[in-house]
Amino acid sequence: MKTKRYVIVNSRRFFTFITLVITLLALIVFTIMNLQGAYSSAYTIETEDYWVKQGETLWSIAQKYTPDGYDIRKMIYEIKQLNEMDTSMIYSGDKILIPVIADNN
Repeated sequence: MKTKRYVIVNSRRFFTFITLVITLLALIVFTIMNLQGAYSSAYTIETEDYWVKQGETLWSIAQKYTPDGYDIRKMIYEIKQLNEMDTSMIYSGDKILIPVIADNN
């Protein structure tokens, strides 16, 4: 039985192709290895419980806890993300989690 033999016609094109394939595979493996840290359970956010009082808004609560130089809109966004809120509506008696952000001053 005859075996099929392959002949490299253009060695430069062949080695360029092999180099590109190896580089692409290395890039994929490197990317996948770096993504594992993004979902690590070691990353925790310090939070504080807050009970909403009559007449308070998410804006007024965020103003109390936002450090100087920190964007209040970002703080509101983080509160909403942390509490899995779709809207900014809060009611008296609600318990929400407030992220504690260290003041770097």
